[in-house]
Amino acid sequence: MGITLTPTPADSHGETLTAHRRRVFTGRDAELRRLRELLLSDRQGCCVVWLHGMAGIGKSTLLRRFADEAAAYDRTARTVDMRGTDPTPQAFLAALEAQGPPEDAQLLLVDSGELLGPLEQWLRDEFLPRLPSHILLVVAGRHPPSAEWRTDTQWWHALRGMELGGMDDAEAALLLRNRDVAEAAVPDIVRAAHGLPLALALFADRWERAAEVVEPRRGWELRDSPDLVREVLYLLLRESPSPAQFDALAVLALARVTTEELVRHVLGVSVAEARVLCAWLRGLSFVRSTAEGLVPHGLVRDALLADLRWRDLEQYERLFHRLHAHLAERLAQRTGGRWGFGAGLAYLGRTDRIARDAADWHGADRLRLRAARPEDLDEVLAAIEKEHGVAAGDLARQWWDQQPGAFTVAEEDGRGITGALVAPRLAARATGLPDDPVAHAALEHAAARSPLRRTERLLLGRWSTGSAAAASFALTTLWATTPGLAVSWTCTARDQRALSSLLDLYGQQRTAPVDGPDGELVFPYVQDWRSAPFDRWAAAMRDRLLTDEPSALPPPVAEAEEPSMPWPEFADAVKHAYRSAPDPSRLAESPLLGTRLVAPGADAAALREVLTETVTQMRSQFGQRQLGDILEITYLSGGPRSQQAAASRARLSFGTYRRRLSSALTKAAELLWERERYGPVPR
Repeated sequence: MGITLTPTPADSHGETLTAHRRRVFTGRDAELRRLRELLLSDRQGCCVVWLHGMAGIGKSTLLRRFADEAAAYDRTARTVDMRGTDPTPQAFLAALEAQGPPEDAQLLLVDSGELLGPLEQWLRDEFLPRLPSHILLVVAGRHPPSAEWRTDTQWWHALRGMELGGMDDAEAALLLRNRDVAEAAVPDIVRAAHGLPLALALFADRWERAAEVVEPRRGWELRDSPDLVREVLYLLLRESPSPAQFDALAVLALARVTTEELVRHVLGVSVAEARVLCAWLRGLSFVRSTAEGLVPHGLVRDALLADLRWRDLEQYERLFHRLHAHLAERLAQRTGGRWGFGAGLAYLGRTDRIARDAADWHGADRLRLRAARPEDLDEVLAAIEKEHGVAAGDLARQWWDQQPGAFTVAEEDGRGITGALVAPRLAARATGLPDDPVAHAALEHAAARSPLRRTERLLLGRWSTGSAAAASFALTTLWATTPGLAVSWTCTARDQRALSSLLDLYGQQRTAPVDGPDGELVFPYVQDWRSAPFDRWAAAMRDRLLTDEPSALPPPVAEAEEPSMPWPEFADAVKHAYRSAPDPSRLAESPLLGTRLVAPGADAAALREVLTETVTQMRSQFGQRQLGDILEITYLSGGPRSQQAAASRARLSFGTYRRRLSSALTKAAELLWERERYGPVPR
C-alpha cells in the first residue's frame, strides 16, 4: 500500500509527525543533495536512482525525508512499499493509482526494492519506458540493481546507483542527542551500533526505557542484552536460516574473513555444500565480498556471536576450536597467504575480554598486511618519527638499509597505509648491524640465558605504529613463519598500553626496560620459542581464549626457568665436569650438582649419568656423531687417558683432535644448558 504527500491541515497528526521527523533526521547531506539536484534540475537523461544498502542502514528514512523535501518544493510524490504490495503489475499499479494518477507526480518512490522479484524486469522493460520524461523513479533496496540494468546500453545513462553506508561517529552521536539520549550513554551506543541507524534507534530506545528504572551503567555491550540481540537479528535477517546456514553465519561472525575453505574445514562439509553456503552468505545484504573473502557488518558480527553463545555455548566453543586450530595449522605450514592466516588467528583473540578492553577491533577486519616496498619507506619512517621520535626514524632507516625485509605494513580499505612493524632477524654473531642499543641488549639477554645456535634467530619487534590490532596480526604471523626462530623480543613504548596488554595475554614475558637512542625508553616482552614451539603456544592460547578468564589458566607458554648460573660459568663447569668424569671424588665437587640437571641431593654418579646421556644424544644427531665419540673416548670409556692416546684412538691428528674436542665440549654445554632450562626431554 502507498501514501500520498498532499497538503494536510497544519494542526493534523501527519503534520506534527512530519515536523518531528525533520527535526530528528540526521546526516545524509550528500545523498539528499544528489537526489534534490536530480529532482529539480536537468537530469541529463537520468530517470532512475537505485538506492541500496544493508537492512537498517536508513533507506526508508531517507526516502521519507526526500518525499518531505519534494513536497516542500511543490513536487508531488507517490510511494509504493513492496512489503505491503504483491510483486505483480496489477498490485503495483493499484497501489500507485490509489494515490492519484501516476503521470501527475514528479517523483515515484519504491521502498523494499529487494522484494520486487519478477516485477523488476517489468519495471525496466514495460513500466518505465511508458512514464512521462519529467518523472524521477527512486528505488530503495538491500541489493544493487541487477546486472541487466548495468549491462543494457539504454540504461547506462538513465540509471544512477547510490550505495548508502553507515553513519560516522559524529552523525551517530548527533542522532542520539536529537533523541534526547543522555550524554553519558552516547559513546557506548555509538560504539555498539557500528553506524547503523536502525541499531542506534533500537539501542537508544532500550537505554531510555532502562533509565526509567535504574541509572544505566557505562561500559554496556550488545552481548549484555539478549532480547535486543534477537530483535536486531530478526530485523536484519528477515528470514529463518536452516541449521547449516546458522552454522555458516557463526563461522562468518567468528572469522576475520570467510572463505569456502574455512567453511569446509570448520563445519566438516563437502566442497559442494561449502560452495552453496558461501553463495547464500554472499547474497546477504550485510555481507561484503572482498579479495580475501566474505566480511559481515560489524553489528551483525557482534549480534551473531552473542546469539550463538546464548543459544549453544558448546557449539560456539566447538566452532571456535576448529577455526583456531585450522588457522594455526595453515599458518605453521608457511604456505601462501601467511599474512591472512596470521591476521585471522590474531583476530580471534578479540573475543577475549582483555583483548576487547585493550584494543580497538572496529574495522580490524579491513586491515591487510604485506611486506613494505621501497615507495612505502618515507611514509613508514614518518610514522615512526611521529610515534617514537626523530632518533627512532633515523635508526629505522639504517635497519631498512640492512634488512628491508624486516618492514611490514598494514593497509586499510580506502585509507592506504595505517600501520607498520619493523622486526629484523638477528643472529648470535651478526656483524654490520646498526648501532642500536636495544638490538645489542636483546642479543646480550639471549647470550646470557640461552645462546643462539648458528641456525637460530632472534626476532626483534623493534617498532610498531598504528593500531595494536595490526601489530598483533603481524607479530603472530612472524612468530609462526620466521625460519629458525628461537627468541622473540617485542618492544613497546610507554604509551603503547594496548599492545602491552595483548602481549601479556599472549604469555610474553616482561623484562627490564632498556634505554634506546636519544632517551627512548623501551619495554621489552620476551618469548623463548624453543621451550614451546608455535603449535604448542597456539593450542594453549585456544584454551585461554575460550575461558575468557585468563586468571584461571597459566599463560600460553610458561617462561623458561632462570638458569642456576650465567652461561659462561655454566659452560666452564660442563668442561670441568667432563674432565673430572673419570674421578668420582673430583666430579662430586662440580657446581653442576647444584643445578636442575640432577635431583636435589644427587651424587657424582647421577651427574655422570647425565653427562653420558648427553654424549649419547650427540652421537644420535646428524653431523654430531664424531663429537660424541671424542667425548666418549676421552672421558667416559675406561680409565684416564692422555689426549695423545685419545687422538690416536679417534684416528685423528693431534691438532684436529684438539679442535674437535673443543667443539664437542661446547656442543655438550649447549645441550646441557637446554636441559637445565627446559627439562630432560630432548626436542
